[in-house]
Amino acid sequence: MLMSGIARSIGRVTEGLLFGVADVVDVVEPVAKFTEGLKGKPGVRNVFSMGLEEWQPTEGTRYGLIWTQWCVGHLSDGQLVAFLERCKDALDKGGIIVIKENLSPSGEDFFDEEDRSVTR
Repeated sequence: MLMSGIARSIGRVTEGLLFGVADVVDVVEPVAKFTEGLKGKPGVRNVFSMGLEEWQPTEGTRYGLIWTQWCVGHLSDGQLVAFLERCKDALDKGGIIVIKENLSPSGEDFFDEEDRSVTR
């Protein structure tokens, strides 16, 4: 069975984890310098140079695993819900979505003025 994944996490996770569990990986990353070494690499199907708020799954593409790491804090609540809806629509039956983020220690959202992110 072909297992495909999409990642919004590059480097160690893509190469150290996803390449071990997926036959092909699509990568979403708005900063091109972070993905330059992945283009054309065996196992990388697509590199989408855009943010999660813009990403649309290629028609007909299904994913067994969708991994996001340290990025949803840069989305508004509405953008996050829309992204997760698109992920759900592209997910294989039995597929999983992983969201790895930092959590607010106070239990309340924290807006970081410096990087413009929200820790929920």
